[in-house]
Amino acid sequence: MDSLFTKAVFLFSFLLASIISPGYIKVAKNELDFNFKTGEVFPIYYYLNVQNIGPQKARFEISSDASWLRFYREGTDFTFVELPLQAYINFVLEIRPERLPDGVNKAKVLMKVLDIDSLVSQEVVLDEAEISLTLNKNFVPTPSSTAAVSPISSPAQSPSPTLSATPIQPPTTSQPTLSPFKTAVPLSKPVRPGSLSPSFSPVSSPVSSPVPQSILKQLESVLNSLKLFLKKLF
Repeated sequence: MDSLFTKAVFLFSFLLASIISPGYIKVAKNELDFNFKTGEVFPIYYYLNVQNIGPQKARFEISSDASWLRFYREGTDFTFVELPLQAYINFVLEIRPERLPDGVNKAKVLMKVLDIDSLVSQEVVLDEAEISLTLNKNFVPTPSSTAAVSPISSPAQSPSPTLSATPIQPPTTSQPTLSPFKTAVPLSKPVRPGSLSPSFSPVSSPVSSPVPQSILKQLESVLNSLKLFLKKLF
């Protein structure tokens, strides 16, 4: 009867602590990234700073799901430590990249906080935290790269240039360009009959067809007759 009552009390305290208990774990980083190239010095050491921000002294334990990770309290080989309120400690992470294949390798570092008074009979977990660790071996990630290495895609072909058909304009007959300036042509003076001095215009006139000699002779005879008649008349 007493054992059943004790188990019920521990179960109730465990549930109550998981519901209303404040946080205890404060770490410097929740995500750790490392790059390693063959030929560099190994193992890789990293100091993980942990602080107790809870209301009482508690036990901090660290573990991992990867065989290429080793961790211990600084200066000792223990994987746990009892931290008073607001105290902090360094856990040393020893990373062995020589045991890993090339590429992206991931692991989880688990940390939990236990109630010291409950360790005598049964564990009561006050807080838990998970830290992700990524090791890039002989691989330098780019800002656009994802966690999983995507397969190499075939080079994208550049789109073929689009040729736009230009409509052909039918040949147009060029119109003669008229000069905006007009040449002033002086008016010719009236010619008196019998005057043989023609007046020339600066603008060349179209060439007329030659007058037949017979017509000229007839005109000459008419003019001579007219002169004789005038003389007789006056």
